[in-house]
Amino acid sequence: MDYYDILGVSRTASESELKKAYKKQAMKHHPDKGGDASKFQQVNEAYETLKDPTKKSNYDRFGNADPFANRPGGQQHYEEFNFGNVNDIFDSFFGGRGGPFGGQRQRQPRRNRNINIQAHISLEDVLNGKTLIATYRLSNGKEQSVNIDLPKGVETNSTIRFQGLGDNLYKEAPRGDLFCKVIIDKHPDWQRSGCDLHKTINVNAIEMILGTKYNLTTLDGKKLSLNIPKGCKTGTVLGIHEHGLPKVYAKNRGHIYITVNADIPQINDQDVINLLKKIKDATN
Repeated sequence: MDYYDILGVSRTASESELKKAYKKQAMKHHPDKGGDASKFQQVNEAYETLKDPTKKSNYDRFGNADPFANRPGGQQHYEEFNFGNVNDIFDSFFGGRGGPFGGQRQRQPRRNRNINIQAHISLEDVLNGKTLIATYRLSNGKEQSVNIDLPKGVETNSTIRFQGLGDNLYKEAPRGDLFCKVIIDKHPDWQRSGCDLHKTINVNAIEMILGTKYNLTTLDGKKLSLNIPKGCKTGTVLGIHEHGLPKVYAKNRGHIYITVNADIPQINDQDVINLLKKIKDATN
């Protein structure tokens, strides 16, 4: 095994780089964190060798910290792996006492891991709430399927915790939790801001001058008549209360905001053009 590969450093790595790499690999492979004890042993052997200038020099030259270990007739040196020494190294980084395998520190009980999933839902699902069948793989290789309920008004990128639906590899430990990150897909007509809904509509410019009604269908399918007041300017925002999205675990809803833009008609009839010029002159 190559000590540099084990720690993930180059042969010219500095002392600080070695320490940083050791800390990362030790945390990854530590048995108390669910890692492999043999991998953890290799990480500590590598660091013990490379942090010592003499051992490192011998390792770089002979491939072993002991220059006589691989020579014909040379004395072979074998040492039993000492977890006590490892704990001293490990504790110097993480501030423990006695080490995870020592007598003073009590071994931490094993814990089942949490599981993270993502769910893509529509804006209509935010309005009505959504029950999903979530399927995910456990550590034992089996697939788990559970029903989970996403509440009305759930925010995009929010994470919902479902207690006791995570991994169950260690039967003596409480089951882990399931964390579901909610992604809300883009809607073709509506944009969301919190519990409010926004939409842009185009209205004939002449109708905006005279005033008109605009027939609007809400996200939940209700038909509303929106009053466009006389002389409405392009970019005007009109509000409709209590027709937006519900607030999480609350009865009241947000609002709808409609931005009105002018749709300029294409007029080719000369009589109509002359009439509009007369109207323009009259208004001036």
